[in-house]
Amino acid sequence: MNRRFIPKVIEWGSDILRFLTSASRRFGPVSGCYSDLEELRRGGEGVEGRIILLDQGAPAVKPGSPMLLCKRDQHAQQPFPSFWIRRQKRRLIGPGLAHVNDRKQVSMESVYGARYAKSDPAYRFCPTGKPLRLEGPWMSLVSTWMPVHSPQPYAHWVYDALPRLAVLKELPPETRIIVPAHKTRYQVDSLEMLGLSQRCRWTTETHIEIEDYYFVSPPAMIVCYSPYTIEVMRAMFLPLADFRKPTPRRFFVRRSGAVRNMTNEAEVIGFFEKAGWTIVDLANVPFAEQIAWFAGAEAIAAIHGSGLANTVWAPHGCKILELFCDQYLAGDTEWTAQCVGAEYHSLIFPSDHRMSAIVDLDRVRATLLAARLL
Repeated sequence: MNRRFIPKVIEWGSDILRFLTSASRRFGPVSGCYSDLEELRRGGEGVEGRIILLDQGAPAVKPGSPMLLCKRDQHAQQPFPSFWIRRQKRRLIGPGLAHVNDRKQVSMESVYGARYAKSDPAYRFCPTGKPLRLEGPWMSLVSTWMPVHSPQPYAHWVYDALPRLAVLKELPPETRIIVPAHKTRYQVDSLEMLGLSQRCRWTTETHIEIEDYYFVSPPAMIVCYSPYTIEVMRAMFLPLADFRKPTPRRFFVRRSGAVRNMTNEAEVIGFFEKAGWTIVDLANVPFAEQIAWFAGAEAIAAIHGSGLANTVWAPHGCKILELFCDQYLAGDTEWTAQCVGAEYHSLIFPSDHRMSAIVDLDRVRATLLAARLL
Protein backbone atom coordinates (compact mmCIF):
# COMPACT_ATOMS: atom_id res chain seq x y z
CA MET A 1 0.00 0.00 0.00
CA ASN A 2 2.68 2.49 1.02
CA ARG A 3 5.07 1.69 -1.81
CA ARG A 4 2.73 1.13 -4.74
CA PHE A 5 -0.95 2.00 -4.38
CA ILE A 6 -0.81 5.26 -2.39
CA PRO A 7 1.96 6.83 -4.56
CA LYS A 8 -0.06 5.94 -7.67
CA VAL A 9 -3.19 7.60 -6.27
CA ILE A 10 -1.15 10.73 -5.46
CA GLU A 11 0.36 10.68 -8.96
CA TRP A 12 -3.06 10.37 -10.63
CA GLY A 13 -4.48 13.12 -8.47
CA SER A 14 -1.62 15.49 -9.24
CA ASP A 15 -1.92 14.75 -12.97
CA ILE A 16 -5.62 15.67 -12.88
CA LEU A 17 -4.86 18.84 -10.92
CA ARG A 18 -2.02 19.65 -13.33
CA PHE A 19 -4.48 19.47 -16.24
CA LEU A 20 -7.08 21.61 -14.48
CA THR A 21 -4.57 24.32 -13.51
CA SER A 22 -2.45 24.24 -16.68
CA ALA A 23 -3.48 27.80 -17.61
CA SER A 24 -2.42 29.22 -14.24
CA ARG A 25 1.13 30.51 -13.74
CA ARG A 26 0.82 30.31 -9.96
CA PHE A 27 -1.56 27.59 -8.78
CA GLY A 28 -1.44 23.82 -9.00
CA PRO A 29 1.52 21.46 -9.57
CA VAL A 30 4.30 22.29 -12.02
CA SER A 31 3.53 22.04 -15.73
CA GLY A 32 6.76 20.32 -16.72
CA CYS A 33 10.55 20.73 -16.66
CA TYR A 34 13.19 22.99 -18.15
CA SER A 35 17.01 22.91 -18.07
CA ASP A 36 19.08 25.61 -16.36
CA LEU A 37 22.17 24.06 -17.92
CA GLU A 38 20.83 24.50 -21.45
CA GLU A 39 19.95 28.13 -20.72
CA LEU A 40 23.46 28.68 -19.38
CA ARG A 41 24.96 27.02 -22.44
CA ARG A 42 22.94 29.22 -24.79
CA GLY A 43 24.03 32.31 -22.88
CA GLY A 44 22.66 35.63 -24.03
CA GLU A 45 21.90 38.89 -22.32
CA GLY A 46 21.38 38.66 -18.57
CA VAL A 47 22.54 35.04 -18.23
CA GLU A 48 25.16 34.79 -15.49
CA GLY A 49 26.87 31.65 -14.23
CA ARG A 50 29.61 29.11 -14.90
CA ILE A 51 29.77 25.51 -16.07
CA ILE A 52 32.29 23.77 -13.81
CA LEU A 53 32.24 20.40 -15.58
CA LEU A 54 29.92 18.26 -17.67
CA ASP A 55 31.22 14.73 -17.20
CA GLN A 56 33.35 13.11 -14.49
CA GLY A 57 34.09 9.81 -16.20
CA ALA A 58 33.35 6.37 -14.81
CA PRO A 59 34.82 4.17 -12.07
CA ALA A 60 36.49 0.82 -12.58
CA VAL A 61 33.92 -1.91 -12.06
CA LYS A 62 34.88 -5.54 -11.46
CA PRO A 63 32.69 -8.67 -11.19
CA GLY A 64 31.18 -8.79 -7.70
CA SER A 65 31.43 -5.02 -7.30
CA PRO A 66 28.79 -3.57 -4.92
CA MET A 67 28.27 -0.85 -7.54
CA LEU A 68 26.99 -3.55 -9.89
CA LEU A 69 25.26 -5.79 -7.38
CA CYS A 70 23.20 -3.01 -5.80
CA LYS A 71 21.52 -2.34 -9.19
CA ARG A 72 21.47 1.44 -8.69
CA ASP A 73 23.65 2.19 -11.72
CA GLN A 74 26.15 3.93 -9.46
CA HIS A 75 28.84 3.42 -12.07
CA ALA A 76 26.69 4.81 -14.90
CA GLN A 77 25.21 8.10 -13.65
CA GLN A 78 27.53 10.29 -15.71
CA PRO A 79 27.35 12.69 -17.41
CA PHE A 80 26.29 14.57 -14.28
CA PRO A 81 27.00 18.28 -14.84
CA SER A 82 28.09 20.75 -12.19
CA PHE A 83 27.43 24.46 -12.59
CA TRP A 84 25.90 27.57 -11.04
CA ILE A 85 23.48 30.08 -12.53
CA ARG A 86 21.87 33.28 -11.30
CA ARG A 87 18.07 33.29 -11.32
CA GLN A 88 16.01 36.33 -10.33
CA LYS A 89 12.62 36.23 -8.65
CA ARG A 90 12.47 32.46 -8.48
CA ARG A 91 10.02 30.39 -6.46
CA LEU A 92 11.35 27.38 -4.53
CA ILE A 93 8.82 24.66 -3.79
CA GLY A 94 8.44 21.34 -2.01
CA PRO A 95 10.50 19.73 0.76
CA GLY A 96 13.57 19.79 -1.52
CA LEU A 97 13.03 23.45 -2.52
CA ALA A 98 13.33 22.84 -6.24
CA HIS A 99 12.97 26.09 -8.17
CA VAL A 100 10.44 26.87 -10.90
CA ASN A 101 10.45 29.48 -13.66
CA ASP A 102 7.68 31.92 -14.58
CA ARG A 103 6.12 29.26 -16.85
CA LYS A 104 5.66 27.00 -13.81
CA GLN A 105 8.33 24.56 -15.01
CA VAL A 106 10.70 22.97 -12.51
CA SER A 107 14.45 23.01 -13.08
CA MET A 108 15.41 19.42 -13.91
CA GLU A 109 18.89 19.93 -12.42
CA SER A 110 17.35 20.92 -9.09
CA VAL A 111 15.68 17.49 -8.97
CA TYR A 112 18.79 15.54 -10.05
CA GLY A 113 18.05 15.35 -13.76
CA ALA A 114 15.32 14.35 -16.18
CA ARG A 115 15.33 10.66 -15.18
CA TYR A 116 14.24 11.57 -11.61
CA ALA A 117 12.06 14.64 -12.25
CA LYS A 118 8.60 13.07 -12.31
CA SER A 119 9.23 11.03 -9.17
CA ASP A 120 10.40 14.08 -7.21
CA PRO A 121 8.01 15.54 -4.57
CA ALA A 122 8.32 18.94 -6.29
CA TYR A 123 6.56 17.56 -9.35
CA ARG A 124 3.42 16.88 -7.30
CA PHE A 125 3.70 19.80 -4.88
CA CYS A 126 0.80 22.28 -4.80
CA PRO A 127 1.74 25.56 -3.10
CA THR A 128 -0.89 27.16 -0.87
CA GLY A 129 -0.94 30.73 0.33
CA LYS A 130 1.71 33.35 -0.27
CA PRO A 131 5.34 32.29 -0.39
CA LEU A 132 7.92 33.43 2.13
CA ARG A 133 9.85 36.24 0.45
CA LEU A 134 13.61 36.56 0.89
CA GLU A 135 15.41 39.67 -0.33
CA GLY A 136 18.99 39.81 -1.58
CA PRO A 137 21.26 37.01 -2.85
CA TRP A 138 20.76 33.43 -1.62
CA MET A 139 21.95 29.92 -2.42
CA SER A 140 20.55 26.65 -1.07
CA LEU A 141 21.87 23.35 0.29
CA VAL A 142 18.36 21.87 0.42
CA SER A 143 17.51 19.14 -2.08
CA THR A 144 15.44 15.99 -2.54
CA TRP A 145 17.99 14.07 -0.45
CA MET A 146 18.48 16.83 2.11
CA PRO A 147 14.90 18.12 2.56
CA VAL A 148 13.55 20.63 5.04
CA HIS A 149 10.97 18.35 6.63
CA SER A 150 12.98 15.38 7.95
CA PRO A 151 16.59 14.65 8.92
CA GLN A 152 18.52 12.49 6.47
CA PRO A 153 21.57 10.28 7.03
CA TYR A 154 24.96 11.90 7.48
CA ALA A 155 26.13 10.61 4.08
CA HIS A 156 23.64 12.80 2.21
CA TRP A 157 24.99 15.89 3.97
CA VAL A 158 28.53 14.93 2.92
CA TYR A 159 27.77 13.95 -0.69
CA ASP A 160 24.69 16.00 -1.63
CA ALA A 161 24.84 19.23 0.37
CA LEU A 162 28.29 20.39 1.49
CA PRO A 163 30.03 20.11 -1.92
CA ARG A 164 27.76 22.88 -3.24
CA LEU A 165 29.58 25.34 -0.98
CA ALA A 166 32.75 25.02 -3.08
CA VAL A 167 31.54 27.77 -5.44
CA LEU A 168 30.49 30.17 -2.69
CA LYS A 169 33.63 32.27 -3.29
CA GLU A 170 32.34 33.01 -6.81
CA LEU A 171 29.06 34.45 -5.53
CA PRO A 172 28.45 37.90 -3.99
CA PRO A 173 30.06 38.11 -0.53
CA GLU A 174 26.70 38.88 1.09
CA THR A 175 25.10 35.67 -0.28
CA ARG A 176 23.21 33.82 2.43
CA ILE A 177 22.55 30.08 2.57
CA ILE A 178 19.30 28.14 2.97
CA VAL A 179 19.83 24.96 4.99
CA PRO A 180 17.40 22.39 6.46
CA ALA A 181 16.14 23.21 9.94
CA HIS A 182 17.28 19.96 11.59
CA LYS A 183 20.43 21.43 13.20
CA THR A 184 22.02 18.05 13.71
CA ARG A 185 25.43 18.14 15.33
CA TYR A 186 27.34 17.38 12.14
CA GLN A 187 25.46 20.10 10.23
CA VAL A 188 26.23 22.73 12.85
CA ASP A 189 29.84 21.58 13.28
CA SER A 190 30.64 21.53 9.56
CA LEU A 191 29.14 24.97 8.89
CA GLU A 192 30.96 26.43 11.87
CA MET A 193 34.24 24.95 10.62
CA LEU A 194 33.76 26.89 7.39
CA GLY A 195 32.77 30.06 9.27
CA LEU A 196 29.34 30.07 7.60
CA SER A 197 26.88 29.46 10.44
CA GLN A 198 25.94 33.15 10.70
CA ARG A 199 25.08 33.26 7.00
CA CYS A 200 22.66 30.32 7.19
CA ARG A 201 18.89 30.34 7.49
CA TRP A 202 17.64 27.13 9.14
CA THR A 203 14.53 26.67 7.04
CA THR A 204 11.27 24.74 7.40
CA GLU A 205 9.22 26.52 4.70
CA THR A 206 8.34 24.66 1.51
CA HIS A 207 7.25 27.68 -0.57
CA ILE A 208 9.76 30.52 -0.91
CA GLU A 209 10.22 33.37 -3.37
CA ILE A 210 13.77 34.67 -3.67
CA GLU A 211 14.73 38.02 -5.15
CA ASP A 212 18.21 36.98 -6.27
CA TYR A 213 18.76 33.22 -6.34
CA TYR A 214 22.10 31.58 -7.13
CA PHE A 215 21.32 28.00 -8.00
CA VAL A 216 24.33 25.75 -7.42
CA SER A 217 23.65 22.34 -8.89
CA PRO A 218 24.43 19.29 -6.76
CA PRO A 219 27.76 18.02 -8.19
CA ALA A 220 26.66 14.48 -7.44
CA MET A 221 24.39 12.44 -5.26
CA ILE A 222 25.18 9.54 -3.04
CA VAL A 223 24.68 7.02 -5.84
CA CYS A 224 26.71 8.93 -8.42
CA TYR A 225 30.44 8.50 -9.03
CA SER A 226 31.95 11.96 -8.54
CA PRO A 227 35.69 12.63 -8.23
CA TYR A 228 34.87 16.35 -8.16
CA THR A 229 32.86 15.92 -4.95
CA ILE A 230 35.77 14.17 -3.27
CA GLU A 231 38.24 16.79 -4.48
CA VAL A 232 36.29 19.80 -3.23
CA MET A 233 35.35 18.20 0.09
CA ARG A 234 38.97 17.37 0.84
CA ALA A 235 40.10 20.85 -0.19
CA MET A 236 37.49 22.54 2.02
CA PHE A 237 37.78 20.45 5.17
CA LEU A 238 41.10 18.62 5.51
CA PRO A 239 43.03 21.84 6.29
CA LEU A 240 40.49 22.58 9.06
CA ALA A 241 40.36 19.16 10.72
CA ASP A 242 41.24 18.66 14.37
CA PHE A 243 44.51 16.68 14.38
CA ARG A 244 45.51 17.65 17.93
CA LYS A 245 44.32 14.40 19.49
CA PRO A 246 45.98 11.09 18.63
CA THR A 247 43.64 8.79 16.69
CA PRO A 248 43.79 5.01 16.22
CA ARG A 249 45.33 3.66 13.05
CA ARG A 250 42.86 0.77 12.82
CA PHE A 251 39.23 0.96 13.90
CA PHE A 252 35.82 -0.64 13.44
CA VAL A 253 32.81 1.68 12.94
CA ARG A 254 29.66 0.59 14.77
CA ARG A 255 26.22 1.31 13.38
CA SER A 256 23.51 2.63 15.72
CA GLY A 257 20.03 1.16 15.58
CA ALA A 258 18.54 -2.29 15.22
CA VAL A 259 17.93 -2.20 11.44
CA ARG A 260 20.71 -2.98 8.88
CA ASN A 261 23.08 -3.85 11.69
CA MET A 262 24.62 -7.22 12.66
CA THR A 263 22.80 -10.03 14.45
CA ASN A 264 26.05 -11.07 16.15
CA GLU A 265 27.42 -7.59 16.77
CA ALA A 266 28.96 -8.44 20.17
CA GLU A 267 30.86 -11.34 18.61
CA VAL A 268 32.11 -9.18 15.72
CA ILE A 269 33.21 -6.37 18.03
CA GLY A 270 34.98 -8.86 20.29
CA PHE A 271 36.84 -10.25 17.29
CA PHE A 272 38.14 -6.83 16.22
CA GLU A 273 39.00 -5.80 19.78
CA LYS A 274 41.03 -8.98 20.22
CA ALA A 275 42.86 -8.13 16.99
CA GLY A 276 43.84 -4.75 18.48
CA TRP A 277 41.34 -2.56 16.63
CA THR A 278 39.51 0.36 18.28
CA ILE A 279 35.69 0.32 18.23
CA VAL A 280 33.99 3.66 17.55
CA ASP A 281 30.41 4.96 17.35
CA LEU A 282 30.77 8.06 15.16
CA ALA A 283 27.44 9.48 16.33
CA ASN A 284 29.30 10.66 19.44
CA VAL A 285 32.34 12.07 17.62
CA PRO A 286 32.44 15.76 16.50
CA PHE A 287 32.67 16.38 12.76
CA ALA A 288 36.25 17.71 12.84
CA GLU A 289 37.41 14.67 14.83
CA GLN A 290 35.70 12.28 12.42
CA ILE A 291 37.76 13.82 9.64
CA ALA A 292 40.94 13.33 11.68
CA TRP A 293 40.10 9.68 12.48
CA PHE A 294 39.66 8.76 8.81
CA ALA A 295 42.49 10.97 7.53
CA GLY A 296 44.93 9.21 9.86
CA ALA A 297 43.68 5.66 9.35
CA GLU A 298 45.65 2.78 7.90
CA ALA A 299 42.65 0.39 8.04
CA ILE A 300 38.90 0.81 8.56
CA ALA A 301 36.17 -1.82 8.87
CA ALA A 302 32.44 -1.25 9.24
CA ILE A 303 28.97 -2.54 8.61
CA HIS A 304 27.54 -0.48 5.74
CA GLY A 305 26.17 2.86 6.92
CA SER A 306 26.53 6.63 6.73
CA GLY A 307 29.67 6.61 8.85
CA LEU A 308 31.61 5.29 5.86
CA ALA A 309 30.89 8.55 4.01
CA ASN A 310 33.98 9.68 5.91
CA THR A 311 35.98 7.62 3.43
CA VAL A 312 36.25 10.94 1.56
CA TRP A 313 39.01 11.85 4.06
CA ALA A 314 40.92 8.54 3.89
CA PRO A 315 44.58 8.63 2.80
CA HIS A 316 45.99 6.92 -0.26
CA GLY A 317 46.65 3.24 0.50
CA CYS A 318 44.21 3.03 3.42
CA LYS A 319 42.54 -0.41 3.57
CA ILE A 320 38.76 -0.51 3.89
CA LEU A 321 36.54 -3.51 4.63
CA GLU A 322 32.80 -2.95 4.24
CA LEU A 323 30.32 -5.56 5.51
CA PHE A 324 26.87 -5.83 3.88
CA CYS A 325 23.65 -7.70 4.46
CA ASP A 326 22.38 -9.36 1.30
CA GLN A 327 19.15 -7.31 1.31
CA TYR A 328 20.77 -3.88 1.13
CA LEU A 329 23.81 -3.08 -1.02
CA ALA A 330 25.33 0.24 -2.11
CA GLY A 331 28.49 1.22 -3.92
CA ASP A 332 29.20 4.74 -2.64
CA THR A 333 32.08 3.68 -0.37
CA GLU A 334 33.56 1.63 -3.20
CA TRP A 335 33.65 4.50 -5.70
CA THR A 336 34.84 6.93 -3.03
CA ALA A 337 37.70 4.58 -2.19
CA GLN A 338 38.71 4.59 -5.84
CA CYS A 339 38.77 8.40 -5.86
CA VAL A 340 41.03 8.67 -2.81
CA GLY A 341 43.25 5.71 -3.76
CA ALA A 342 42.18 3.44 -0.90
CA GLU A 343 42.28 -0.36 -1.08
CA TYR A 344 38.65 -1.53 -0.93
CA HIS A 345 37.26 -4.92 0.16
CA SER A 346 33.66 -6.00 0.74
CA LEU A 347 31.81 -9.02 2.14
CA ILE A 348 28.11 -9.84 1.77
CA PHE A 349 26.31 -11.96 4.37
CA PRO A 350 22.81 -13.44 4.73
CA SER A 351 20.47 -11.42 6.91
CA ASP A 352 17.36 -11.54 9.06
CA HIS A 353 13.99 -9.74 8.79
CA ARG A 354 15.60 -6.50 10.06
CA MET A 355 18.18 -6.62 7.26
CA SER A 356 20.84 -7.26 9.89
CA ALA A 357 23.83 -9.22 8.61
CA ILE A 358 24.70 -12.63 10.05
CA VAL A 359 28.45 -12.08 9.92
CA ASP A 360 30.67 -15.10 9.28
CA LEU A 361 33.87 -14.31 11.18
CA ASP A 362 35.83 -16.98 9.31
CA ARG A 363 35.28 -15.03 6.10
CA VAL A 364 36.20 -11.77 7.85
CA ARG A 365 39.40 -13.34 9.17
CA ALA A 366 40.33 -14.68 5.73
CA THR A 367 39.80 -11.27 4.10
CA LEU A 368 41.86 -9.48 6.74
CA LEU A 369 44.66 -12.03 6.36
CA ALA A 370 44.67 -11.60 2.59
CA ALA A 371 44.86 -7.80 3.07
CA ARG A 372 47.75 -8.26 5.52
CA LEU A 373 45.73 -6.83 8.40
CA LEU A 374 46.07 -9.80 10.78
